[in-house]
Amino acid sequence: DLASLLARMASPETRIVTLTVTEKGYFLSPAEGSLLRDDPLIAHDIDQPQAPRTAPGILVEALARRRSAGVPPFTVLCCDNMPNNGKRTRAAVVQLA
Repeated sequence: DLASLLARMASPETRIVTLTVTEKGYFLSPAEGSLLRDDPLIAHDIDQPQAPRTAPGILVEALARRRSAGVPPFTVLCCDNMPNNGKRTRAAVVQLA
């Protein structure tokens, strides 16, 4: 349930969000590390950020809600086995935001 997930992530009580995705779940170009803006799911998240369909989109929307409410951001803990997964997550979120 997306609404419940976003509400929980935006809650001040949430301090850490764990994330486990596949390489494709970052929606980054393997060669350049740039966000795949032409991907239909990413295009949707850009056009409708309040109803995200991707992991980066969900993180962006939850963080936006926290910022609007004056709540500090949460820590994202990447639990997948991708090298540099924290940097990948940051790149996807920052580029999507």
